[in-house]
Amino acid sequence: MIKKITFLLFFSVFIGFSQQEKSQKIGQVTKEELQMEIYQKDSTANAVVLYEHANVYIDPKNKFQFRTDYYFRIKLFNKESFDLADIEIPLYKKEKVLDIKAATYNLEEGFVKGISLEENKIFTTQRNESWKETKFTLPNLKNGSIIEYTYSVLSPYPQVDDWNFQSNIPKIKSEFDIAILGNYKYNIRVIGFKALDKSNSSIKKGCVNIPGIGNGTCALASYGMDNIPAFKEESFMLNKKNFMSRLVFDLISYTSVDGMRTNYTKTWKNADRTLRVFLLDKQTSKKSYFKKKLPEDIFEIENSFEKAKKVYSHIQEKLNWNEKYWTREDLKIKKVYEEGSGSVDAINLILYNSLQAANIESYLVALSTRDNGLPTKLIPMVNDFNYILVKTIINGKSYYLDATDKNLAFGQIPFKCINGDGRVLDFKKGSYWEELKNNINTVENTRVKLEFDENHNLNGTIDVSKKGYFASNEREKLSNMNEEEYLDNFESENTTVEVEEYSNTNLEDNNTNLKQSYKVLIENENDNNVVTFNPFVYGNISTNPFKLNERNYPVDYGYKRSYTYNLKIITPKNYEVLNLPKEKSLALPNKGGIIIFKSEYKENTISLYLKYTINKKVYSKEEYHYLKEFYNQLIQIQNATIKLKTL
Repeated sequence: MIKKITFLLFFSVFIGFSQQEKSQKIGQVTKEELQMEIYQKDSTANAVVLYEHANVYIDPKNKFQFRTDYYFRIKLFNKESFDLADIEIPLYKKEKVLDIKAATYNLEEGFVKGISLEENKIFTTQRNESWKETKFTLPNLKNGSIIEYTYSVLSPYPQVDDWNFQSNIPKIKSEFDIAILGNYKYNIRVIGFKALDKSNSSIKKGCVNIPGIGNGTCALASYGMDNIPAFKEESFMLNKKNFMSRLVFDLISYTSVDGMRTNYTKTWKNADRTLRVFLLDKQTSKKSYFKKKLPEDIFEIENSFEKAKKVYSHIQEKLNWNEKYWTREDLKIKKVYEEGSGSVDAINLILYNSLQAANIESYLVALSTRDNGLPTKLIPMVNDFNYILVKTIINGKSYYLDATDKNLAFGQIPFKCINGDGRVLDFKKGSYWEELKNNINTVENTRVKLEFDENHNLNGTIDVSKKGYFASNEREKLSNMNEEEYLDNFESENTTVEVEEYSNTNLEDNNTNLKQSYKVLIENENDNNVVTFNPFVYGNISTNPFKLNERNYPVDYGYKRSYTYNLKIITPKNYEVLNLPKEKSLALPNKGGIIIFKSEYKENTISLYLKYTINKKVYSKEEYHYLKEFYNQLIQIQNATIKLKTL
């Protein structure tokens, strides 16, 4: 959930005012806080933020730079929270940190005893060309300690950092104040599901004296949240920063003293031009070069779909990804093509130009990956994008392509790229947002055939066919392991199975189903001529991925999926079936998914059939409890046993 707040701050010349007085001072720990043994609103919490505050203003004592004063007071209940005392302050280029003060407090003989951080325990390291980091660790940590620290960051840059009200530990109170003058305009967004408890704005007259003009007026804003629960991550979610309660500041414009306005946030038309000219480094018009370099047989293919597949597979096989995303560096895609290795932007620009050379309609697509957060649509923010794909249209149908992954089929994009909409860059007719869709279903079909031997053990085969992401994920596993490692891993995941032989087909052909066959032995215990075993020997779900009592963000699978499990066990004539698992069926609301389970014993053959599907890519928080129960029922089915008796 995103809430939008916009205010225009007035005037352009500034002299310091009383905003600095809002900054918190160290030394606020109380005896009552030290006596706290648990946080009543979350008794499982290892720590709680008692109070935190940030105050942003212009500092006239430091060349009128942007200054943010930070204050934190945190209760540590046990050793599991001691890592919160390791403080890291990232600093961009010319930013500086100053006035670091920190202390650890404990209750000793009924009195509050504090030990301060020594100055020689503060270290600064250069991480890369653009970033350095100041670090320190608070001393004398014990169960029940309180850590308290303050510091200030001076920045010549007008961009205001996000303020995270929510984190992975609960907070009792979190506040943010800002006072900046009118030559800067920001778009302020409140992200998350928790409402602000404080949101005040005011006008302060006479806060600025402009020589020759008179007193000016400033705009101030203050935000706060109380009793903020810890954000708890679970399976099947986008990056947590999409949902954690926070303030985001987008710098829109700056107006100088003489009235000249600089726009930092432009129209989408200007943003698209920036993408093409600067971030793509004018590498979108190289089709003549690739027309000469592509294999000649590509141009002999008349069918557009087959021609596009051939271009895609050629680039996919020839080029190796160097693990870099959108580098935003000088690109020389001709050189990358010759050397055979490059970043995501380089490889997919080569794919785009090659499709253009083959007269296949194609476009570049800018997007943000799942771990980077959802891109902003409210205003043009080029920096939100960190990845490039290619869209091609053949016979009216769209396909999204990424040549960096050698295990992807044509029309399949990496899972990390399934993150809301991408921006299709049409430099002629105008760019637009579009949902990124795969053209390939994700399906797993398993057939198990087993027979009993004279020792009551089961022998037979497990045949698995995988399509879509199940296939590409398995191909990646196989490419990163030798066969012995792969089978060791398989047996660790399927603990009752011992693999005697293994084979696969279509391993190298990404556009067909991956088929795997395992010859297996499953040992059973015979207790007084009674054999009990779990018939789900492959692919069990052992734990429910959903454990929260309440989840305030969507369940995001990324793609639909379907599983089927067919099992047949031939039993000797001297075996009596004492029990079979009970049949069951279940459907999620709004056609969200199904479970169908059937069992039968007929003519010395036990037959089981299980099918379950996830029919939606995203489920709302209101559907969470249905999904939770869906997995509870599925686990119950897969934990069932069959009991036989030898006569």
